[in-house]
Amino acid sequence: MRASRLLLLVGAAVLWTACASVKPPTVRVAGIHLDGISLTGARVDVGLQIRNVNPEDLLIERFDYEVKLNGRVLGRGFSSDPLMLAGFQEDRVVSRVDVNLLKVPGVVKNALDKDRVQAEVKGTFYVREGSGIRKIKFGSEGNVDLNRGGRR
Repeated sequence: MRASRLLLLVGAAVLWTACASVKPPTVRVAGIHLDGISLTGARVDVGLQIRNVNPEDLLIERFDYEVKLNGRVLGRGFSSDPLMLAGFQEDRVVSRVDVNLLKVPGVVKNALDKDRVQAEVKGTFYVREGSGIRKIKFGSEGNVDLNRGGRR
């Protein structure tokens, strides 16, 4: 009985170590493109460059995120399309953020009129591991060109 418990604990420790070794993919905002404005809202395409920093392939089932421009929340976005990243490879994803102009501070509306902006993105990847899903947090910040890079 004691031997089986010990074996179970060792097996659980090995599995936990294997899961803990997956490093979060790096993400950077590659561009933001204002796709259109109506009376109440704006359509903003956010281009994200996602890089797998692990030697093993990584299956991202989906992800969600929040975008800030110059420290102010622009909106939330998501991608429900699975993304397979080979080890040490990167891919570009464009996601739509619908912005309610009635709720967005004037500072953010003014930022959308500029050529460059300080953009921050934070969110969660839902990564396939075996038969389960693991949540991996991500975040980055950088100076982004608003006139290119977010287009589909």
